[in-house]
Amino acid sequence: MKIRLIADQAIGETDQRDVDGLGFDVYARVLASAATDTRGPFTIGVFGEWGTGKTSLIRMVERNLSADENVVTVWFNAWRYEQEEHPIVPLVGTIVRALEEHAGLSGRFGEAGRRLVRSLRAIAYGFSAKSKVQVPGFAEFEASFVAKDMIDRNAKLTPDPLLDRSLYFGAFNSLENVKLREDLRVIILIDDLDRCFPDQAIRLLESIKLVLAQPGFIFVLGVARKVVEGYLQHRYSSEYGIADFKGELYLDKIVQLPFHIPPSTNRMAEFCRTLLADQPADLVAELQPVLPSVADALGGNPRAVIRFINNILIDHAISSALPESGEGGIPIRYFAVSRCLEHRWPDVFEALTTSDQLADDVANWTPESYADKALGSGTDSLVATKLVSDRELRQLLTGAQGRDWLTDPVLRQASVSFLVTRQRLSRLDTSEIRIRYDAFVSFPDEDRPIVIEIVERLTEAGVRVYFDEHIPLGARWEEALNTSLDQADTLLYCVGKTTGAATGQLLEYDTVTSRPGFSIIPVILPGANTETLPDALRSRQWLDFRTGVTDSGMKRLISTLHSKSRRG
Repeated sequence: MKIRLIADQAIGETDQRDVDGLGFDVYARVLASAATDTRGPFTIGVFGEWGTGKTSLIRMVERNLSADENVVTVWFNAWRYEQEEHPIVPLVGTIVRALEEHAGLSGRFGEAGRRLVRSLRAIAYGFSAKSKVQVPGFAEFEASFVAKDMIDRNAKLTPDPLLDRSLYFGAFNSLENVKLREDLRVIILIDDLDRCFPDQAIRLLESIKLVLAQPGFIFVLGVARKVVEGYLQHRYSSEYGIADFKGELYLDKIVQLPFHIPPSTNRMAEFCRTLLADQPADLVAELQPVLPSVADALGGNPRAVIRFINNILIDHAISSALPESGEGGIPIRYFAVSRCLEHRWPDVFEALTTSDQLADDVANWTPESYADKALGSGTDSLVATKLVSDRELRQLLTGAQGRDWLTDPVLRQASVSFLVTRQRLSRLDTSEIRIRYDAFVSFPDEDRPIVIEIVERLTEAGVRVYFDEHIPLGARWEEALNTSLDQADTLLYCVGKTTGAATGQLLEYDTVTSRPGFSIIPVILPGANTETLPDALRSRQWLDFRTGVTDSGMKRLISTLHSKSRRG
């Protein structure tokens, strides 16, 4: 049995993937055009979480630049050199090598190009003379390059250039005085910056800003900005006692154009078709109907989807090779549904795999019945509550493959038993997934009916809601709140008859009050007494549902959450 696993490689880095399937070609063309049309110095930041396709997009930008004779394109993988004392040295060395290998350096860049190479070599030599860093592009630094600069300026070259200020001033001054033609560009594409240790990433960013911000230079950086921002915020707080330092402001001073990788959830169907292009036809027929739903449930993270497919390919292959599985083994779609539920909704997975009756009941529920079922108790209510608020779960279980999984207890339990007994279940397989919601909801249990109505209408309007349980008072409430904060940046705090005691405690909690971009929207429910609310909550913009769930109130709430989501 042939097993064709899918390499997690960016576009253009292997022969296996040449089409992205995510619609990045438009973004790549626009960013490449912006880089060539902008004089510089200028820095473009390609921001996105790990696995969202930053490298693929930057490679596609590089491909769009390759035919332009007026552009020297430099690819630099920062992670390869994170152990270097001065990361600017390998960066400069890579730029020098690209300049020297450019076919039109002499004809198009002329003497300015040659001066640029000499100046960059002098800077790299100065930084590396003491630390002995190996620079790509030239095995050893030839003192003649630096010496020539020194002779031209009638300056003396000391044995240790790091101690010679005249070398630095001369090299930097020489670099700043290089005048490239208006139509010439040196475009440096820096990948994997967020895989470096944060202090090294910061050091490289500072070097770019202070040394290489030169006319004609354009930088394109691929980074998960939260890695850098989180490090800066932690460092300023722990080392300097500045608790309110805004890490995001640091990158804003370096990056003039922040380009955020757009969410991929609405492009998962095409991406999945691309990934399955080389798979056997019978396997594609099994997976194609269910995989887009699975991909959405995985947060639309391309890397997570690739890892997921590889896992179920191996599951299916092992199952098919086991004599007890019967001819052909367990259909691969059952592994897809089982794994997806276990990773994304473990409580629902547990409920449905321990009760064949509940699984059969859920298969016969209609979307119109979810809200009523959620008002009950036990596992029925748990599953129904998730179906009310989670479009991805609803999409997975109501599709043909999901219904097969619910209604066939033999194959469902066979897939689960295989994954458990063969120790194939592991949440670490998709550890990079970060599911984000537009809002999470906290509510008093006695107000569950009206809150379910609100959540159901939010879900129908396309708002992603994390809806589980009321944030409890007592010893575990801070832990529960922190868990919720990891899900979304907006808290819909539903105020009922008995909510007041928790409200003051919530507003005083440091994690809430200091979190950048976090907001609390009070939702006033029937029976609530607004006069007893703390001033800090009464002063916020709140939504009044004391007379029930109205169209105007829902329109205002939906608009508020959508506008905040777009800003985020």
